[in-house]
Amino acid sequence: MKILNLIKQERIFAIIFFLSLISSLRTLILPLQGDELTYAMISDNILTGKYYQVNHPSTVIPIIPFIMSFLKVNSFPHLGFVLHKLLNIGLMFLGFRFAYLFLKKEKLNQRVILAILALTATNSIGIAFFPSLYPESILFFCFWGFMYYFNSELNTNTFLKTLVLFLLLSITRYLYLILGILIIYKFYEHYKQRDRKSIYKLIVYSFMLALPLLLWFKYVYNIEMQNLSEISYFDRFKADNQFLYNIKAGLGLIQHHEVGKINGIPAFISLFIPITGFRSYLLSIGLILAFIFGYVKKVHSEGIKVLLISIVLIMTGLIFAGTGFNRYWLILLPGFFLGYYLLGTKLKVKDKWFIYASQVLCLIYIANELRIDYLILNKHL
Repeated sequence: MKILNLIKQERIFAIIFFLSLISSLRTLILPLQGDELTYAMISDNILTGKYYQVNHPSTVIPIIPFIMSFLKVNSFPHLGFVLHKLLNIGLMFLGFRFAYLFLKKEKLNQRVILAILALTATNSIGIAFFPSLYPESILFFCFWGFMYYFNSELNTNTFLKTLVLFLLLSITRYLYLILGILIIYKFYEHYKQRDRKSIYKLIVYSFMLALPLLLWFKYVYNIEMQNLSEISYFDRFKADNQFLYNIKAGLGLIQHHEVGKINGIPAFISLFIPITGFRSYLLSIGLILAFIFGYVKKVHSEGIKVLLISIVLIMTGLIFAGTGFNRYWLILLPGFFLGYYLLGTKLKVKDKWFIYASQVLCLIYIANELRIDYLILNKHL
């Protein structure tokens, strides 16, 4: 009933979310491409008992290939891919729910929250990748679930939920291990407030939950040390002076040899301007500084502080990894829009103008997506 009442009250936002969902469904008819093909090859080999891409062990993140194997339909392979894409759409919506609950807990205006989520839902990168067989929908669901539970009441139940979501993030994209800093901090909070028996139980439960991830990293370590992997995310760290090289690539000062164009910081702008391959160092730096300035020099709740710390940690990790495709920033998009909203409040911009501007921008995004929908349907049907 609450959702129905919300739809009746906010019809413009309801239409925006509905149209973005319709555009997302176009991925159901698209063939696999890029990393999706890699995941599919590994998935086929998993069913024969080997975590191989072709002829050798792989250290590619396991979550997507395992889900793909679970949903595989041998007699009609495309059906398995469709089921997987529908699962990702469901996870996307659960991620939006967690983001909504997190922002609601921070006592933001409900219409402002809807504006932030609508801008995320109509984002061209999101519509392209959330429903695909890339890991973005899982990461979006886990990250905002992590944010919500991390900032919930301090107890064993919420800590274990936070830990599970952190482990899923880490086994979906290695970069998110950097959020382990926050897990350690949260465990320290428990340590200060709980007795020795409770802490011992928490350690046992945490170890049991983390055991699959620990075993996976033991496997990765063995494969990487013997250079057996056909495709590896860790090759970029093995060469001499590679650390400085990766930082330069992450900052966008040079093009990393493993990618086709300059990514990193210059790719940030393409998250907001739906022009294929668009890059701009100055515009990207300006947008990054703008959302950061929205967070700083103002008293915020613990939740918003943790969100800012998480964004900075992840963005820093992307720079050190020498990467930063525009889809990598997608998971943090509500946090970016929150920063722009907070910047607007500093500049005395009223909430209604932020909401109206967001609705107009969403409709522009939707018009562009409808154009792409037509092109894709015309090509594949």
